Amino acid sequence: MPSGTVRVTNIPPPETLPTWTLVEELRVGSVEGDGLDVFGYLKGLVALDGGGFAVLESQAQELRVFGPDGAHIATHGRKGQGPGEFADANGLMLDQDGRLWVPDTRNGRMSVFDPEEGFVESFPFADANFNATWNGAMVEGNRIYRPSSVSGNRMLLRVYDLNMRLIDSLPLPSDGPEGEEFDPASQPGAFYQEMGGRYMAYSIPFYPHEVTYLDKRGAVWSTQPGDPEYRIKRWQPGGDTTLLVETRRPPVPVPAVERDSIIDMMRQMLSNMGVGEWDWSRVPAIRPAVEDIFESAEGNLWIRTPFSGGGVLFDVYSRDVAYLGTASLGSGLRLFEQVTPVVRGDLVWLVATDELDVPYVIRARITPAHRGTP
Repeated sequence: MPSGTVRVTNIPPPETLPTWTLVEELRVGSVEGDGLDVFGYLKGLVALDGGGFAVLESQAQELRVFGPDGAHIATHGRKGQGPGEFADANGLMLDQDGRLWVPDTRNGRMSVFDPEEGFVESFPFADANFNATWNGAMVEGNRIYRPSSVSGNRMLLRVYDLNMRLIDSLPLPSDGPEGEEFDPASQPGAFYQEMGGRYMAYSIPFYPHEVTYLDKRGAVWSTQPGDPEYRIKRWQPGGDTTLLVETRRPPVPVPAVERDSIIDMMRQMLSNMGVGEWDWSRVPAIRPAVEDIFESAEGNLWIRTPFSGGGVLFDVYSRDVAYLGTASLGSGLRLFEQVTPVVRGDLVWLVATDELDVPYVIRARITPAHRGTP
């Protein structure tokens, strides 16, 4: 393009046939009991050398490590304020030396653990992201990036070294003019309801909220808020957009039965609260085309996109965004979307739930369905 931005357009066949299938080979989790394979709510997942993994169990405030065979190896941390303990741990990162980094908002620190030996050290870290899941990232060059709201609609990307010293703050795009006050009543992706001097903002189902991902080289991949189409851009914090990627596929509709069921549930909630109706026409009838963005350990870009036949698809692109193929999760697993999958080689680790919403950690192998290699 005249600006220097590279634009890539993919026009696949209307019906996408998966190139690979993610075939489950290990499942860790349990419906009941008091074992360490019983998970309440997970807020972090990393894959370890050899096929093992570690998770942050946020309800118990524990860092749990499992081996390649799914056996429990170690548990680090517990609720508390002492060294290696957690008050509100809400994420998990893996550094290049294989150590585990856990942000703990209420204790005001970042704690570092060896997967087997346990607590190593911690660094003071002031952060205002209480209860929400961590959205920072470990970046090449011994840096940690963390998006942060400042005031009004102003957003910054905080850059820390590995001692959690703030070394830079880079401007991020905002939804409105700088300095403009946040108006909860005019958010396009949420229903607004006043209640006795307070208000409630309820996220609109199927609304295409912005999806962002910080890659290992410090670039940001993102969608445009409110845009349901398959369009993503790559840009440098504080800089220009360098790449636009568009894939043209027919939109995936939300089944009328599912949409009506969700609206009925919200109607019942409003009735219980004693308030009036919302504008149900604001609930989209199609699913957002881009649901998640992440990288494999090898640097391939994975885009989670809905499948018209049900289930989940992942489009896979090389680092220079050449399309490599599409992986299917299969119909037997329901992805827990709050934890991003991890891809290393021909293995994928992810969190899935069953019909009772019991969470499991799944390790799946990427198996050719037709042709190609990931």
